[in-house]
Amino acid sequence: MKTLLLFLLFALCNSIAHSQWIYRTVDNGLDEPYPIAYTELADGARLKLENVNGKIVFYIQADCICDKETTVDMALLINSEYTRYSFTGRTSKDRTCVFFTWDLENSIADDDFQVCSDLKVRINDETCGEQTYNFNMMGSALALQYMRTH
Repeated sequence: MKTLLLFLLFALCNSIAHSQWIYRTVDNGLDEPYPIAYTELADGARLKLENVNGKIVFYIQADCICDKETTVDMALLINSEYTRYSFTGRTSKDRTCVFFTWDLENSIADDDFQVCSDLKVRINDETCGEQTYNFNMMGSALALQYMRTH
Protein backbone atom coordinates (compact mmCIF):
# COMPACT_ATOMS: atom_id res chain seq x y z
CA MET A 1 0.00 0.00 0.00
CA LYS A 2 2.85 2.38 0.89
CA THR A 3 4.49 1.67 -2.45
CA LEU A 4 1.29 2.43 -4.33
CA LEU A 5 0.80 5.73 -2.48
CA LEU A 6 4.41 6.76 -3.11
CA PHE A 7 4.06 5.86 -6.79
CA LEU A 8 0.84 7.91 -7.12
CA LEU A 9 2.41 10.88 -5.32
CA PHE A 10 5.48 10.74 -7.57
CA ALA A 11 3.36 10.48 -10.73
CA LEU A 12 1.20 13.42 -9.68
CA CYS A 13 4.20 15.62 -8.80
CA ASN A 14 5.94 14.69 -12.04
CA SER A 15 2.85 15.59 -14.07
CA ILE A 16 2.42 18.92 -12.29
CA ALA A 17 6.10 19.81 -12.67
CA HIS A 18 6.04 19.35 -16.43
CA SER A 19 2.66 20.83 -17.29
CA GLN A 20 1.87 23.54 -14.82
CA TRP A 21 0.76 26.95 -15.96
CA ILE A 22 1.89 29.61 -13.51
CA TYR A 23 -0.39 32.53 -12.73
CA ARG A 24 0.70 35.65 -10.92
CA THR A 25 0.29 39.37 -10.64
CA VAL A 26 3.29 41.45 -11.65
CA ASP A 27 3.97 44.64 -9.71
CA ASN A 28 7.01 46.44 -11.08
CA GLY A 29 6.36 49.55 -8.99
CA LEU A 30 5.92 51.79 -12.02
CA ASP A 31 2.73 50.46 -13.60
CA GLU A 32 -0.51 49.22 -12.12
CA PRO A 33 -0.17 45.55 -11.12
CA TYR A 34 -1.23 43.22 -13.94
CA PRO A 35 -1.80 39.47 -14.32
CA ILE A 36 0.29 37.08 -16.40
CA ALA A 37 0.10 33.35 -17.03
CA TYR A 38 2.85 31.21 -18.52
CA THR A 39 4.25 27.75 -18.95
CA GLU A 40 7.96 27.15 -19.33
CA LEU A 41 10.26 24.65 -21.02
CA ALA A 42 13.53 23.37 -19.55
CA ASP A 43 15.50 25.52 -22.02
CA GLY A 44 13.84 28.67 -20.63
CA ALA A 45 11.35 29.29 -23.45
CA ARG A 46 8.03 30.59 -22.11
CA LEU A 47 4.58 30.55 -23.63
CA LYS A 48 2.81 33.57 -22.13
CA LEU A 49 -0.52 35.29 -21.75
CA GLU A 50 -0.52 38.93 -20.70
CA ASN A 51 -3.22 41.57 -20.39
CA VAL A 52 -2.47 44.65 -22.51
CA ASN A 53 -5.13 47.37 -22.66
CA GLY A 54 -7.87 44.89 -21.71
CA LYS A 55 -6.93 42.30 -24.35
CA ILE A 56 -5.11 39.03 -23.82
CA VAL A 57 -1.83 38.95 -25.69
CA PHE A 58 -0.47 35.49 -26.60
CA TYR A 59 3.25 35.15 -27.31
CA ILE A 60 6.44 33.17 -26.85
CA GLN A 61 9.53 34.42 -25.07
CA ALA A 62 12.57 32.49 -26.27
CA ASP A 63 16.05 32.71 -27.71
CA CYS A 64 17.00 35.57 -29.94
CA ILE A 65 14.78 36.06 -33.00
CA CYS A 66 16.53 37.98 -35.77
CA ASP A 67 13.69 39.05 -38.09
CA LYS A 68 11.24 41.84 -37.19
CA GLU A 69 8.40 39.77 -38.61
CA THR A 70 8.49 36.04 -39.04
CA THR A 71 6.17 33.30 -40.17
CA VAL A 72 4.96 31.23 -37.23
CA ASP A 73 3.39 27.78 -37.61
CA MET A 74 1.31 26.33 -34.80
CA ALA A 75 -0.10 22.86 -34.36
CA LEU A 76 -2.58 22.34 -31.52
CA LEU A 77 -3.27 18.71 -30.57
CA ILE A 78 -6.99 18.22 -29.91
CA ASN A 79 -8.38 14.70 -29.39
CA SER A 80 -5.41 13.06 -31.16
CA GLU A 81 -5.65 15.36 -34.22
CA TYR A 82 -3.67 18.48 -34.99
CA THR A 83 -5.29 21.78 -35.91
CA ARG A 84 -2.78 23.93 -37.78
CA TYR A 85 -2.38 27.69 -38.04
CA SER A 86 0.17 29.81 -39.84
CA PHE A 87 0.51 33.55 -39.46
CA THR A 88 2.97 36.43 -39.34
CA GLY A 89 4.37 37.03 -35.87
CA ARG A 90 5.79 40.36 -34.75
CA THR A 91 9.06 40.41 -32.83
CA SER A 92 9.74 42.55 -29.76
CA LYS A 93 12.35 45.32 -29.90
CA ASP A 94 14.80 43.26 -27.83
CA ARG A 95 14.28 40.30 -30.20
CA THR A 96 13.30 37.83 -27.44
CA CYS A 97 9.54 37.60 -28.03
CA VAL A 98 7.29 36.71 -30.95
CA PHE A 99 3.70 37.88 -30.58
CA PHE A 100 1.11 35.50 -32.02
CA THR A 101 -1.96 37.63 -31.42
CA TRP A 102 -2.80 40.85 -29.60
CA ASP A 103 -6.31 39.57 -28.80
CA LEU A 104 -6.49 35.83 -28.08
CA GLU A 105 -10.16 35.92 -27.08
CA ASN A 106 -11.20 37.17 -30.51
CA SER A 107 -8.75 35.11 -32.55
CA ILE A 108 -9.49 31.94 -34.46
CA ALA A 109 -7.31 29.94 -32.04
CA ASP A 110 -9.21 30.87 -28.84
CA ASP A 111 -11.40 27.75 -28.62
CA ASP A 112 -8.56 25.47 -29.72
CA PHE A 113 -6.20 27.00 -27.14
CA GLN A 114 -8.60 26.05 -24.36
CA VAL A 115 -9.00 22.39 -25.34
CA CYS A 116 -5.64 21.40 -26.81
CA SER A 117 -3.35 19.07 -24.91
CA ASP A 118 -0.15 19.91 -26.77
CA LEU A 119 1.10 22.92 -28.74
CA LYS A 120 3.93 22.91 -31.24
CA VAL A 121 5.29 26.30 -32.31
CA ARG A 122 7.73 26.71 -35.19
CA ILE A 123 9.33 30.12 -35.68
CA ASN A 124 10.55 30.40 -39.28
CA ASP A 125 13.23 33.04 -38.87
CA GLU A 126 14.87 33.52 -42.27
CA THR A 127 17.99 35.20 -40.85
CA CYS A 128 18.76 32.99 -37.82
CA GLY A 129 17.00 29.78 -38.79
CA GLU A 130 14.01 27.76 -37.71
CA GLN A 131 13.21 27.11 -34.03
CA THR A 132 10.61 24.61 -32.81
CA TYR A 133 9.08 24.42 -29.33
CA ASN A 134 6.67 21.85 -27.89
CA PHE A 135 4.48 22.82 -24.90
CA ASN A 136 2.27 20.62 -22.75
CA MET A 137 -0.99 22.57 -22.57
CA MET A 138 -2.57 20.90 -19.55
CA GLY A 139 -4.28 23.72 -17.68
CA SER A 140 -4.45 26.16 -20.60
CA ALA A 141 -8.20 26.73 -20.13
CA LEU A 142 -7.63 27.64 -16.48
CA ALA A 143 -4.80 29.98 -17.48
CA LEU A 144 -7.10 31.78 -19.91
CA GLN A 145 -9.87 31.91 -17.31
CA TYR A 146 -7.43 33.45 -14.82
CA MET A 147 -6.48 36.11 -17.36
CA ARG A 148 -10.13 36.90 -18.08
CA THR A 149 -11.04 37.35 -14.42
CA HIS A 150 -8.02 39.25 -13.11
